[in-house]
Amino acid sequence: MDWKNKAERLLGNRTRHIDGDGQFAFVTPCRNREFSLWGTRAEAEQAMNRFLSCGGDCLGVTSHYIADLGEPS
Repeated sequence: MDWKNKAERLLGNRTRHIDGDGQFAFVTPCRNREFSLWGTRAEAEQAMNRFLSCGGDCLGVTSHYIADLGEPS
């Protein structure tokens, strides 16, 4: 599975891939929409827990989320 292409298709072309490869996308849907890919949900959750803010335009950590790209779309 090409997780990067699937994420871009589901999240929209405004959302930029930062790093990684895997089934779980850590998404920051703020002004600069970005995502990173992780092999397991636990890894994605660790990344999300370490992430404090996207910058001055961040909508808040409560808006960040993890998407399971393996679920039917």
